[in-house]
Amino acid sequence: MTTEKSGNERKLPRSAIEVTLPAFVVRILQRRSEERNLTVSAVIEESILDGIMLDEVQRMAEQSPDFARIAKAWIRSERTKEQWAG
Repeated sequence: MTTEKSGNERKLPRSAIEVTLPAFVVRILQRRSEERNLTVSAVIEESILDGIMLDEVQRMAEQSPDFARIAKAWIRSERTKEQWAG
């Protein structure tokens, strides 16, 4: 189900997890990925990020320097991507 589409994937460290979803949800995710020229993973990532609150990220960063480093790298990557797109 993961089809790489060049230029859309971020080049940050990734962790893989296996998720079992209802078949109709998988179809919706595939359709959204095709419509937006993204991978299914990117569509799922956007949906999850919409639900994560900044205070939660800050709390976790205070508890774990490794988490803080990863989160900061992702934020820098997003800012760079926005600058190139803008």
